[in-house]
Amino acid sequence: MKSVKQVIERVAPTNAVVLIQGESGTGKELVARQLHLLSGRQGPFVPVNCGSIAPELLESELFGHTA
Repeated sequence: MKSVKQVIERVAPTNAVVLIQGESGTGKELVARQLHLLSGRQGPFVPVNCGSIAPELLESELFGHTA
């Protein structure tokens, strides 16, 4: 856990894209929340469970839809 915390603290202030993977119940959302908190980004943290969204709708859910 110490190494995970160190990675979060090192990566959060950067503009790096982070992919968080793991089994159900391993704390992925907690890691994401901490990354958001330490990043200094504005706005609320909005968790999205990608597994609960149909693949054909995922892109528009994450990035918006244009007509």
